[in-house]
Amino acid sequence: MIVALYLVLCILSGYWGRNTFAGPVGFFLISLFLTPIVSLLMLLLTQGRNPQQESEDD
Repeated sequence: MIVALYLVLCILSGYWGRNTFAGPVGFFLISLFLTPIVSLLMLLLTQGRNPQQESEDD
């Protein structure tokens, strides 16, 4: 039961990290090796660092 919960959290971490520098597979592997809590903290810390899309001025 605990292993299943761990894997679900790893998959969720990969899903939430799909638009980041590591991508979904990268965040899945990070969470698998380091723990999902560490990868989710990484996601929260890097969330604000995404550059805003520049608006095109005509």
